[in-house]
Amino acid sequence: MSTPQITTIDIDSMMRRDGYVKPKEAARALGCGERWLLDGLNHHGFPHTRMGRAKWLNEDHIREIRSLCEVPADRAKISRLRRASAKPRPARVAA
Repeated sequence: MSTPQITTIDIDSMMRRDGYVKPKEAARALGCGERWLLDGLNHHGFPHTRMGRAKWLNEDHIREIRSLCEVPADRAKISRLRRASAKPRPARVAA
């Protein structure tokens, strides 16, 4: 009795059924380029699942990548902007 061969189509349908997407679709969901996302997966430690050479991402991975790329507000800049907008502007004199 021989073991059945699992094809790429079977793996793709299984992963999609479990909520995983390929990097191209994940990049579209993140609003970034596929190359940037692949670099992050390969070199910068972005979370993902590997099955052989294929990379897969689920909603949790995408959410984590968004939080890793989030830039926090700079409190000093915010207070400086508020002070600048609070100063009264000099009235213009009609000529």
